[in-house]
Amino acid sequence: MAEKGIDARVETTGDGKNKNVVIGDVTSAQVVCTAHYDTPAAALFPNIMIPRNSLLFYLYQFAPILLLLAIALAGGFLAAVSLPDQTCFMQVFLLVYLVIYYGLYILLYRTFKNPSNYNDNTSGVAAVLALIDKLSGEQLEKVAFILFDNEEKGKKGSKAYNKDHKDMMRERLVVNFDCVGNGENIVFVAMEGAEKHQSYSALQESFASGGGFHTYFYPIKGSQSNSDYKNFPCGVGCMACRRSKGGVLYTPYIHTPKDMVSNYGNIEFIADAMNRFAATL
Repeated sequence: MAEKGIDARVETTGDGKNKNVVIGDVTSAQVVCTAHYDTPAAALFPNIMIPRNSLLFYLYQFAPILLLLAIALAGGFLAAVSLPDQTCFMQVFLLVYLVIYYGLYILLYRTFKNPSNYNDNTSGVAAVLALIDKLSGEQLEKVAFILFDNEEKGKKGSKAYNKDHKDMMRERLVVNFDCVGNGENIVFVAMEGAEKHQSYSALQESFASGGGFHTYFYPIKGSQSNSDYKNFPCGVGCMACRRSKGGVLYTPYIHTPKDMVSNYGNIEFIADAMNRFAATL
């Protein structure tokens, strides 16, 4: 950033728990490009993004939760019925149930470190850096960048940033890159404010399909895509997906040690398209 003459700083939110990296001047930028730089733990039950099939998405999301509930309920019941004094049945049942459920949840989703985060979200950070490398002159004044902290803990970094800069971010187009390295289908999901934004059509035109990539733009309604863009009224989420034989768009291996694919061709395609978009601003 220093070599390109761009200001880069760490902005810590009021509670001190989120350290967002802000690059450029957000106050004067027309568009803000973002990605989260924190990485998830290795989950024993792999996460799969399915942006345009709500039924499959919810079935997949709830399957492990229902399994945990069944195991915890069974464990709590067996512990309670084995008591010689049944007057404490409910207390023991609830205690054992909660210990088993949350113990298994932490074991499944929080315990193991994951050094393999090529797609989630090394790819998004790489896309932002590749775009910065391509921009020059006035374009660097029209586009700013933020690398968010704590997306994996409930989008806390972006939520805190929007809270601190709500007026400034209300009408700014925010394009967020999350898991953009694995798949030849580049999928965008737009908040309602983004679809009405004056620059949204130019963004769509800049990302015309080509070079082996297919691009799709969808509204937030009917889409399942959970990332930092959802904290901004004019947010647009960008991800890369594969397509199954049945035509379902999906992104595999998230939050697992198998997250070891991030194609540089994806990064170049996205950075080139965003460079074209910046030229239209």
